[in-house]
Amino acid sequence: MKRWLIGTGLVVAMVAFGIGIYHTAAAFKGDHSVLRRPTAITASPLPGTMYVVQGGAVYRFQHGSFQQITAGDGWMQPAAAPDGQLVAVKRQANYSDLYLLSTSGRQMAQLTHNSTPGSVESNHWAFYPRVSPDGQTVFYAFDPKDPYNEYRVDLAIFASRVSTASRPVDWTQPNQFTGGDVTPVPLKDGGLIYTKYSIDAQSQVHSQVWIQRRAGSTGVALTSPALGCTQPAISPDEKSVAMVCNRGSSQSAELDVAAFDAASLALGTPTTLVTGQLVASPAFAPDGKTIAFLAPSTHGGGFQLWTVNPVVAGSVRDITTDLGLDSTSAPVWLPG
Repeated sequence: MKRWLIGTGLVVAMVAFGIGIYHTAAAFKGDHSVLRRPTAITASPLPGTMYVVQGGAVYRFQHGSFQQITAGDGWMQPAAAPDGQLVAVKRQANYSDLYLLSTSGRQMAQLTHNSTPGSVESNHWAFYPRVSPDGQTVFYAFDPKDPYNEYRVDLAIFASRVSTASRPVDWTQPNQFTGGDVTPVPLKDGGLIYTKYSIDAQSQVHSQVWIQRRAGSTGVALTSPALGCTQPAISPDEKSVAMVCNRGSSQSAELDVAAFDAASLALGTPTTLVTGQLVASPAFAPDGKTIAFLAPSTHGGGFQLWTVNPVVAGSVRDITTDLGLDSTSAPVWLPG
């Protein structure tokens, strides 16, 4: 029972409800910098168009300026969708749903319906949506209910068709009482990379980057428990994986990148690009030559937008310095 409670308390709070570890660790460092709204600043321009989240609102970053495209009412974790659209989470007090949005923030369709009549315990949560490369399927973390144990809340990766009503497919089987499986990354060959959590015999929580060829298969680990890797992002050519690894630390995390071999289901030796920071939510540029990520620029400060070239030493660059971006919402970087 002790292991179950530790797993549920730590990982569900960390994963399902906002990865509060980032904000908690930052707060302990004691800086109380004044944060600004993205629309109040200009920043170094980046090629293409990017979407980020602050204060429950989605912002478009283009030509060095931010434009707010949704109200600040619970939006988070946008991802690219077909026809230049976005899929995003809208979080309420007791549940969350997925919506299809236009690039101007207009709601085009509601993809899930997780609020149920009756008790709050019957509601569901959906997080971390990602659309498959063919644009037909949205993968997301979802909390299937355990009818025999109401205290068990383990997220699993589900998949649903984007454009037609269909029965969701349960892709993963999470380790019990760990908080479950999150951050899906669908692949061109139909496989899936994601983060899987486990608890060892000493009640320590570990995270690994995992891969499955098909729904319901066991899958294999791409990283070891000791590395503590989460939040995988794959390059457009699917030859590299960026990930956040904490190596057992709760005060900092590093940004690593490793070569990915889809045929052998293996990662090469990770190269550390950024260390000594509270790194979160990497995303590749459309050309694969740059990685965006989020991290504070000062001790205890809000999360900022950064970039790094994975093959050029010393190329880390802070794009913003005084925002408070949502560390669980990876930047969405699109061409054009």
